[in-house]
Amino acid sequence: MKAAVFKEKGVLTVEEIPTPEPKFGEVLCRVKYCGICGTDLHNYSYGITAPGSILGHEWCGVITKLGEGVEDFSVGERVMLYKHPWVPLVPPGKRNDPRNIRLNPRAIYSAPSRMGAYAEYIAAPTTRITRIPDEITDEAAACLEPLVAAIHAVRLGNLKVSDTVAFIGAGPIALFMIQRVKQAGARAIYVSEISSARAAKAEELGSDRVFNPLKEDIITEIVKLTGGRGPDIVYECAAGKNTLNQACQLVARNGRVTCLAVYQEPILLEPLDWYMMQPEIKFTTNGDSTPFDWEIAKEVLCQNSIDVETVITNVIPLSKIQETFQALLKPVTNDMLRVLVKP
Repeated sequence: MKAAVFKEKGVLTVEEIPTPEPKFGEVLCRVKYCGICGTDLHNYSYGITAPGSILGHEWCGVITKLGEGVEDFSVGERVMLYKHPWVPLVPPGKRNDPRNIRLNPRAIYSAPSRMGAYAEYIAAPTTRITRIPDEITDEAAACLEPLVAAIHAVRLGNLKVSDTVAFIGAGPIALFMIQRVKQAGARAIYVSEISSARAAKAEELGSDRVFNPLKEDIITEIVKLTGGRGPDIVYECAAGKNTLNQACQLVARNGRVTCLAVYQEPILLEPLDWYMMQPEIKFTTNGDSTPFDWEIAKEVLCQNSIDVETVITNVIPLSKIQETFQALLKPVTNDMLRVLVKP
C-alpha cells in the first residue's frame, strides 16, 4: 500500500509499504479520508515523531478484513475513529483510575512504529472505532475528533447563557466552537485572527466582531465593547508566543481562560500585566475528552447542528501531503482551513 512516511523533521515521503494484517480484535480498513490535525503539524515541524512512523488519526474508512475474535463488525461497514468506548470507569481516586495517569506527549508521539491513517489502509482495534450512521457523510466523519475537542472545550469553559466569549485564533476547532457557543446562548463572540481566510469564516459563522491583532489592539477594542469588563471566557487557540498572556490580560475579573493551544516552544507570560487586575482567573487546559463528549459529537454530526463541512476547504491526494504540510505551517499565506487527505 501507499503511505506517507515520516522521515525526519519537516519531511514526509510517500512510499510503498506492506499492508498491515489485522491482529486479534482488530479490523483492516480502507481509509476514505484523514484530516490533517494541528498535532500532526507540530510533530512534523518539530521532529517529535519517530522516523518510519505514519501520522494521521482523524480518519474514516470501510472495513475490508476482520482480525481473529472480531464478531461485532462486518466487512463493508463504514467506520470512523472513536477513542472512548463506553466501559465502566474505576471509581474516582483509585490508583488505576485513568484520570490519574500522567501522560508525556513527547514520549507518546516519539514511540516507534506508530501506524496512522495517512495511508491507503489502517489496522484498528474495534475498541477505537464506531459505525458511521447513514446521516453522516464520510467527509463529516473525518471531522469527528476535532469536533469532540471543540465540544469538550466549550464544556470546560463553563459557558453560561449571555456570557461574552472571545477566541484568540480561529483554526478549524475554534470555528466549530464558535457555532457551539452561539447555540449555547453567548451574548457576543469576538475573535482575534491574523489569517484573512480564517477571519472571514469566523465572521460567516456568527462572530460579532473579528479583529486582526497585527493591525488592532485587541485588548483595548474588546474591553471597550464589553463595557470595560472584558469577556467572561477567553479561548486561547493560537499558540503564539504572547497569546496566552493576551488571554489573561483580556479576560474579565473572575473570568475563565481555556487553553486549547499546543506550545512547542517557551512562551511569554508576564503576570504583572494582569495579576492585580485579574486576580480570580479560572484557568483550564483542553488536552483530553470524555466518553460523553464523543457521544454528543456523534449526535451533533447526525443532526448537522454544527456545520463541519463548511470548514473543509481542500481534499488532497496522498501525493500532495508534503507540500500541503509546508503550506499549512504558514496559514497567513493561503486560504486553507480544514484539509482532508484522500489516500
